[in-house]
Amino acid sequence: FNLGIGYRQLTKKIGLNVNWRWQGGFLWQSTFGTARMPSYSILDAHVSLHLANMRSRIKIGGSNILNQYYTTSFGSAQIGALYYITWTYNDGFN
Repeated sequence: FNLGIGYRQLTKKIGLNVNWRWQGGFLWQSTFGTARMPSYSILDAHVSLHLANMRSRIKIGGSNILNQYYTTSFGSAQIGALYYITWTYNDGFN
């Protein structure tokens, strides 16, 4: 299940995007092994700032921003948060 809301122009200079994802528990079966995988939910979000005088946009955000570790398959590593900062020059926002 995915639920999201986003605004490229929440205000004249600020954009916002928030997504919540939920995966129900399931039975993982493969030649490697069998296990019951628990349900998990993830919150992704970013905020962007349009810098018109520099023809640029700065975006700060992350995936799984609450850093709730989860596993998607038996034997795989746990997945945590990923945070980022991006700068886009001449991004076409007019």
